[in-house]
Amino acid sequence: MTATVRYRLDVSSEAPGAAVEGVRGFLRVHNESASPSFWRKHTDPATAPRSLHVIAYDEQGAVAGGLLGETFLAWLKIHILAVREDLRRQGIGAALLEHAEAEALLRGCRYAYADTMEYQAPDFYLRRGYATAGLLPDWDSHGHAKHFFIKRLDEAT
Repeated sequence: MTATVRYRLDVSSEAPGAAVEGVRGFLRVHNESASPSFWRKHTDPATAPRSLHVIAYDEQGAVAGGLLGETFLAWLKIHILAVREDLRRQGIGAALLEHAEAEALLRGCRYAYADTMEYQAPDFYLRRGYATAGLLPDWDSHGHAKHFFIKRLDEAT
């Protein structure tokens, strides 16, 4: 005989902190059980994510552009790559990316990951050896897609 489980559902913008931590705890227990070696590294301060920022400056010392990211285990995650509007299409973005990828390799990364909106820079990443990993149509609810890219760094030429 199967017992019927009774429960109540609450929908809100703010859940009680203890409830949120409880839900996180359920997932953490499952994840630690499913992949214990990853979770040991995930919680080890020696393998914690490390910021990786590459900043370009113009001849006057003003910021010309930058790449803001982080490395974690085998991955470089590019959060932001932007170049000042008056300096675009002069190779600064490519140089920022190349320097970040080189540093990521020194840190032991084998892969890079980036996402960008369709009106930002999908072709930029494709020209630099990144492959499409996914696409979310209408990501901004205004008809624009978000592109996800990955690149194998330790095989790049």
